[in-house]
Amino acid sequence: MKVICETKSLVLREFFEIDAYELFQMNSDKELMKIVNEKPYQTEEEAQFFIQSMEKHYQEFGFGLWGVHEKKSGRFVGWGGLRATKFGPVVNIRLKRKFQNKGYGTEVINAIVDYAQVELKLDKLAAKANANQPETVKLLQKSKLKPSEENALVFKL
Repeated sequence: MKVICETKSLVLREFFEIDAYELFQMNSDKELMKIVNEKPYQTEEEAQFFIQSMEKHYQEFGFGLWGVHEKKSGRFVGWGGLRATKFGPVVNIRLKRKFQNKGYGTEVINAIVDYAQVELKLDKLAAKANANQPETVKLLQKSKLKPSEENALVFKL
């Protein structure tokens, strides 16, 4: 198990095939997927495909999305990490609804920012919120990222 980083309450680690069931459970939550504007997963195979694509992403870019787990219980909380885009690395996060509003979101984003700067030596990093996701905007406002001058929904180092 490759641990990426730890926070006070959480462990971020690379995904493994055994995570497919938990990932499927999260991404088949119709309410959550409506918020993030994605189709809910219909099968566990979709989660397995996601994990395989992350393994390739890790190999190609040296980073990706990581599973987020509670330290105490080991429970799967969601995922967070970096996606490579044509604009540079972008912070992404998704937490199961039952783990939202516990401070975990800010904890995960700040851990990702720290890891990106210290371990990956990245000096450019961004995150984007959708206007229809005010919770995400609030979360990013609490993080180490700052709103860009050009667009209040884009946050940067």
